[in-house]
This record gives sequence, structure tokens and C-alpha cells, in this order.
Amino acid sequence: MGRWKTEDKPIKRVHLAITAVVVGLGLIGGALGYLYYAEEPSQNTENLDPITMFPPVIEFSLTDHTGKAVTNEDYRGKLMLVAFGYTFCPDICPTGLWDMTMVMNALGAQADWVQPIFITVDPERDTAEALAEYLAAFHPSFVGLTGTPEQIASAAKTAKAHYFRSEPAEGVDEDEYSMGHTTSIYLVGIDGNGLAVFNFGMAPTAVDAMTERIRHFVNIQEVLAKSG
Repeated sequence: MGRWKTEDKPIKRVHLAITAVVVGLGLIGGALGYLYYAEEPSQNTENLDPITMFPPVIEFSLTDHTGKAVTNEDYRGKLMLVAFGYTFCPDICPTGLWDMTMVMNALGAQADWVQPIFITVDPERDTAEALAEYLAAFHPSFVGLTGTPEQIASAAKTAKAHYFRSEPAEGVDEDEYSMGHTTSIYLVGIDGNGLAVFNFGMAPTAVDAMTERIRHFVNIQEVLAKSG
């Protein structure tokens, strides 16, 4: 069945996924930052640095979950914390967004410097309204972005993110397809330059690593703001 054929299905899906996160289920992800969630995770993750080198500059021209046309330039002055995914994602997306929510909560007042963003790779199903409903289960500052397939592809290309559509098995409704996608979470500076790529699922301390790295850059901005 499609996402909108059962009224409470989207919220149930998110709540169940968050429950799985709390009890430690569904923690799989990319071992090198650019792997698809459908692939096997690394078996030796404890000593891996969850932050990669050479973070990309992410550019986009999309529509947010309120229906407003936006670009990456609209978020200048804040650090952007960006994830790619889709609302039908069974585990990786809600887990990653919940991690981002915990980071925002951990930052406290410093969270005002950060804009968390979720860019769909499934614009066919993820309308602005669908994103608004989905993101209501996470941190209130989240922005959901959608657009045309061409706009999504362009945004993903700048992030060096990858995704693909996997058709459902024979006999299953055609709108029950899934999307394989890059699981990384990207940190972009207030000037638009890439700062870090968090390889979701690589280490049990992913939330702590994200919080520590983001706080580092926020501290710098606070010092600059006071001295300026």
C-alpha cells in the first residue's frame, strides 16, 4: 500500500523506527561514508573515525516543507547539518534523523547556530506536505527539502551522494519501491564550505562525535561574533 492510503501509517512508521533506535535496533550504515544502506556494515567499527576528510560543498535549489522555494544561500550564517534520505526508509533515515535530533538537544543554546536539513531522494512520494508530517517526529528546527528529480540529482551530485530506486517484488504494489542511498551526514560552514562528513553507523559514539565536532565550530563562530 502507498504512504497515504492509511492515514496513520506515516506516523506509526516513524514511531516504530524511533523505538527501534532507542533499543539499539536498526543501527546499520555506511562503512566508508558513501555506501548504500542496503549494503553490509563493517564488522570492525569500534576504532574507526566517524569523520572523513575533504567534505563537499553542498548546493541546492529546492522547495522546503512549507512549500517555499529555497537555495543553500538562504541558510548562510548557520552551520548546515544535512542528510539525504526518504520518508519511506525503514531504518537508516529515522535513525540518522534521531541522532541529529539528539545532537541538537545536546548543543543546548548553541543549537541556534545549526540548521538541520533533510533532503529527499524520493521526490515522487515525498511532497512538501509529506516531509512536514514526517519531520514533526524529530527536532522542531528540521527543514525538509524536495523538488524535481533533476533538482534532487543536482543537489546530491554536489554532496557526492548516491541513490537508486529498487523496484518491489512481483505482486507487490508498484508504489512500495525502496531507495538505496548514501547514509552520510554532512556539516557545512556558515560560509558554505564543507566542514565534516559523519559516516553514520561507523561507531557507537556517532552522536558524541557529531556533537563535539559541531560544538567546536560553533565555539569558533561565537568567539568571532564577540570579537567582531
